[in-house]
Amino acid sequence: MPAYAYRATTAAGRTVRGREEAGSEAVLAQALSRRGLYPLEVRAVGRDAARGRPLRPRAFVSRRTDVGDFITTFAALLQAGLSLDRALEVAARGVARPDVSDAVAAARKRVREGGRLADGLAEYPGLFPPVAVGLIRAAESGGQLAEAVGRLGAYLEREKALRSRITSALVYPMLIVSAGGAAMLVLVLYVLPRFVSLLQESGSQLPRSTAILIAVSGTLTRGLPLLGLAGAVLIALSLFWRRTPAGRQRLHRLLLRVPLVGAIRARHATARLGYTLSTLLSGGVPLLQALDIAQGTLGDAAVGEEVRAARDAVRRGESFSGSLARGSAFSYAFVRLTEVGEETGTLDAVLERAARMLEAELERRLERMVALVEPTLIVVFGGVVGFVALALFQAIYGIQASGL
Repeated sequence: MPAYAYRATTAAGRTVRGREEAGSEAVLAQALSRRGLYPLEVRAVGRDAARGRPLRPRAFVSRRTDVGDFITTFAALLQAGLSLDRALEVAARGVARPDVSDAVAAARKRVREGGRLADGLAEYPGLFPPVAVGLIRAAESGGQLAEAVGRLGAYLEREKALRSRITSALVYPMLIVSAGGAAMLVLVLYVLPRFVSLLQESGSQLPRSTAILIAVSGTLTRGLPLLGLAGAVLIALSLFWRRTPAGRQRLHRLLLRVPLVGAIRARHATARLGYTLSTLLSGGVPLLQALDIAQGTLGDAAVGEEVRAARDAVRRGESFSGSLARGSAFSYAFVRLTEVGEETGTLDAVLERAARMLEAELERRLERMVALVEPTLIVVFGGVVGFVALALFQAIYGIQASGL
């Protein structure tokens, strides 16, 4: 494990120096802050100083994960007492991806030249989400950068946990679909053609189920290239249509009307809206600016359009809750809680509670959907495999009976 020398100060102002082993400078800085020490300097010593940064696998770290790790570490370092420049330098050494590292280095350079960190991050919209740029910009104006970045780190952790729960809930149904689809393809395209010649050479009359199975298998085998080409063209057209703003909005609006799927997408987007607005409002961002930022962070163009309409209504002087009530994606409970937050002046806290409530409801809906989908898929694939097996056994029994 790498060794680092550090210089820190206590709450009483006494300077402490030492040397410890840790996974990275950021890890050591966090450990020192937990012990009541505020790190002023952390640097690698000995042969570890030449490395510049810890060795981490680059190929298997996503941009979103790396940016989230950077912001979390950056927040811990700022809260531990490091200067902005030093915190950026130390946190960047834990970054795995070169593109994220280069973006942080460019933002740090802008800060050292007298610019703002938010402006430096805004030059890389593909890396840093709008909520991060907006929150940091508001915090730099108010002088509470450490608190705001800490709030941003907590927000990204909640987003990551929510995505992880949704992904985990969908893994098993996708495995069933993949395994069942592969089994059906093997049966229809590989196993059945080898029985066809045997059955046809027997000269006996085939059962109706076997004849249907052979016809389906022959059609799929002969038309597989055409089906593959048609599928590829359809996917390409769908992707192209989805990339256009109008196409993406129509697709997402259509998905919102699909039973089960629509409710899950609406709850997910609304929970993200609640968390995003709560984080921005508590960080000092005005409501109109927060709505501008939140509109592009929901992952659903249809819900984003309703947020844009609500923002326009708020700009005209209407209440936020009243403008949300005209949308179709927001639940009654979310709208009523928003109204309470406006009346009591605690909109940021109420939106966070509403988002947590929606997150819990989303998990329950996902559990119910998986509970319905799993047996349905098992019955469908089991029925297909059972029909194939029955058709083959009937044909083989017919051949044996005619031979007798």
